Amino acid sequence: MQSNNNAVIFSDEFDLLELFNALLQQKKLILVVTLVATFIAGVYAFVSPPVYEAKYYISPPTFENIANLNYGREKSSALNPFTVDDVYKVFLRNLQSDSLRRTFFENNFLPVSSRNAEQYEKFSRDVAVSPLDKDLGGRWLVSIQGKDPVTVTNWVSQYVELAGQRAQREVISNATKEASVLARNQQLQIDSLRESAKKVREDTISQVREALALAKASGLEKSIVFTGDGTSGLAGNMAGSDAYMRGSKVLEAELKNLENRESNDPFIPGLRTLQNWYDFYKALETGEYSVTVYRQDGIVDQPSTPIKPKKALVLILGVILGGLLGTAIALGRVFVLKSRRS
Repeated sequence: MQSNNNAVIFSDEFDLLELFNALLQQKKLILVVTLVATFIAGVYAFVSPPVYEAKYYISPPTFENIANLNYGREKSSALNPFTVDDVYKVFLRNLQSDSLRRTFFENNFLPVSSRNAEQYEKFSRDVAVSPLDKDLGGRWLVSIQGKDPVTVTNWVSQYVELAGQRAQREVISNATKEASVLARNQQLQIDSLRESAKKVREDTISQVREALALAKASGLEKSIVFTGDGTSGLAGNMAGSDAYMRGSKVLEAELKNLENRESNDPFIPGLRTLQNWYDFYKALETGEYSVTVYRQDGIVDQPSTPIKPKKALVLILGVILGGLLGTAIALGRVFVLKSRRS
């Protein structure tokens, strides 16, 4: 008996046909609300300033693009060659840096007096840098949004070019600094060998002077000549304390040569090799490099259609939302009137 009563109550309160008829009576209200909502959406769609988006597609450089950077970087040298991935990573790091955005903003956002933090934040949101492939070393996309299609087209090209210039300077700086360090190391070794040779020369002069004094005291003018089985052994030992046996004339000539010697370089073993490497690294340090750190993939087209607002979509949403809102208001009126009657 109770279940029948519930059915009656359910049928009485939630009769769909009755509800439909009630809404039909409120059709003018629903129509008016829908039209108002559609009008507001239309005003927004046609009054809101259009926003355009320019896109710049980027690809990694080729080996030929960085070949000039690897001049002299061979197995025989202490310099490791740069790879395409090495150079491209430097470019991508600069492309995503906040310092690049701030520099670009300060150089291009006019007038200067009107700049503020909020404008920079908006500008940062309008600039998007994102990878197009799963491999982060692959293709990337840079896009900039703005109200003027010509401006955003120029900006996106300038933005990528600025990142490329920064990365190029950084890569070349790394290459020249590395060569500079190696050149400085070679110079330090050369200076060390020359200083050592200078001291050896000074010690030799002192030894020759002492030997000369002994030779003069002994009355030996010419070198003692030995024959027989012990000649080679004794001749090889005519140094140190036995150096006076070479005779005063030979010692005087040697002393004169040592004292008048202009440079010790020809007598330093390994010096010429070090000097060659120094000249090689110095040439790399001061050399001119031509390197490309990225490639443009395609061309930058000037946008002809704004990405927002999408007028058709806004109008459709206005109709749908207006209809839903009008129906909700109508339902509210129906239930209020019904509750008053009961």
